[in-house]
Amino acid sequence: MVLLCREQTGNAGAREIQILQYRSMDSLAVIPEKIENAFVTELSPYLFSEHGRNQENGFWWSDTEGRIGAEQAYRFPVLEGSLLEELHLPPSLRKVGAYGFYNCERIRKLEVYSRTLDWGTGVFTGCSGITDLTIHVDENQKSSMKEILNELRQTLWVTYLGAEEARLIFSEFFEEAVENTPARILVTNTHGCGKRYRNAFVGTQFQFGEYDSLFAHVQVQEKAELAAAVALGRLRYPYRLSERYQKMYEEYLKEHAVMAACQTVKRQDMAELRWLMDHLDFDSGQMEKVIKEAGTSGTAGMVSYLMDEKKKKGNVKRRRFTL
Repeated sequence: MVLLCREQTGNAGAREIQILQYRSMDSLAVIPEKIENAFVTELSPYLFSEHGRNQENGFWWSDTEGRIGAEQAYRFPVLEGSLLEELHLPPSLRKVGAYGFYNCERIRKLEVYSRTLDWGTGVFTGCSGITDLTIHVDENQKSSMKEILNELRQTLWVTYLGAEEARLIFSEFFEEAVENTPARILVTNTHGCGKRYRNAFVGTQFQFGEYDSLFAHVQVQEKAELAAAVALGRLRYPYRLSERYQKMYEEYLKEHAVMAACQTVKRQDMAELRWLMDHLDFDSGQMEKVIKEAGTSGTAGMVSYLMDEKKKKGNVKRRRFTL
């Protein structure tokens, strides 16, 4: 990668770096935490957008060669718009400029730190393709997690990295304004339970108990596949999971064991599949269904593993939700 950087002075007089432009041959962008021993604290407005390329003066820096000339930098294409598919931001980052990822429609994965508090106007406009969010959370400090979740209204698969790891799903929601003509007002109707989940906060701190209490809404308003994925995520990574809600998730997952296993096969997540086989009892008929799905949308390794599991059935005592 090659970056156009501007050096500036922070509040404490320390050197800091603002990123003005990102060039790369890759679709993955990784913003470094430090450049020349100075922390990267800011991304300029429209950094990854095709609609506002920043041409301000600065110096060009390469992750392999250090400072380079403009002629060398221009050998790399600008990484912007639909070229960007994955983005990782550093813990040192304090500010993301307005419309920083505007219309980056193909970005799928995003990694951020909740200590980045200044998110400019329209940063995520046109980023409806983001499905995987990894957020590092300092649970003793103010967090931007709620703000980010409310900007991204699509279904999000979230890896929460706080004191421990948790896997969370925030389903899609959208708001519709309906005119009440006699009263001459607009009434806003919210569709989907994703809004409820995004409000599971006290101040800026995420509340796991509130999140778990909303599972009944998911069962009614969302597809069973999504509900099973929510239950599976909480049971595999039971950070701050109470005994009451653990039993609730276990019961649901037992009732939808085949569905959960087939969805895991489709995601080609071998670790998750092994967890399911270790913690749930599958009879011969259920195993056949999962093996059939593996043959269609899984991998050869999954099929082989499932065939071995079927043969061992009845001979090995499995752990059952020993969380």
